[in-house]
Amino acid sequence: MACSGHKVARAQTLSISHPDTPSKKVEYFLEKPKSDGPWPMVVFLHGHQDWPRAGGKDFVKWGVLDEYADRGYLAVSISQPGFGDSTGPADFCGPFTQHAVAAVIAKLKSEGYVKNNQIVIEGISRGALVAGMVAAHDPAIRGIVLISGLYDLPEYARHAKSPMAISIVDSMKEETGGADNALKERSLLNYAQDVKASALILNGAKDDRTDPNQARHLAEAINAHGGHARAIIYPEYGHQIPVDVRSKDVDPFIEQVLNR
Repeated sequence: MACSGHKVARAQTLSISHPDTPSKKVEYFLEKPKSDGPWPMVVFLHGHQDWPRAGGKDFVKWGVLDEYADRGYLAVSISQPGFGDSTGPADFCGPFTQHAVAAVIAKLKSEGYVKNNQIVIEGISRGALVAGMVAAHDPAIRGIVLISGLYDLPEYARHAKSPMAISIVDSMKEETGGADNALKERSLLNYAQDVKASALILNGAKDDRTDPNQARHLAEAINAHGGHARAIIYPEYGHQIPVDVRSKDVDPFIEQVLNR
């Protein structure tokens, strides 16, 4: 995935009602290929954002949706609740957020845009956890790309050491209430047996916000239950893995999963 800088993008800005609370809105951005559909679809989920929280619009601004649409994919980015124009509350990757993402995917499938359930979800940071949880509850998802994510929240909360890690734990507690069961239900490691999608799990060895060992453990757990997962730890990088570096692994993975 190459970010091509600020440009005039072609993506549509759309929204649906949240399936759990119809008075709430889920914002998403859609870019169609120039060829006739239906198409394989790639969904992008952002990470944590400081104010102003642009949500899925960042992928539009960076030119990501244009790039993927030009390569023949239906390209979609979704603003998680509490980000962009998606109305909250933010619930730290919990059911409200997961259902928002799943509802957009279901909407696009119902409209006939998606070819044969050929769907990959790529999530960054907290978006990685959401991507994995959505796939764990939807066996039709073909692939997930999880970048710099957390997958065992209680374990992470118990051993947070860096200032960034402590800040993340504070956000977890603020958005979930901090109860152990709330953190467990948001921990993908507990649902590894349900992940049927092929998984590419990326992390930087020097990440001060996540734990690369959690990426390794998640891949091992998925594979132990008969799934297909690969973890790649980049020794030179931290939380921000350069796009040109990770694209060498992400692009062929998406092409293979979506039969391109």
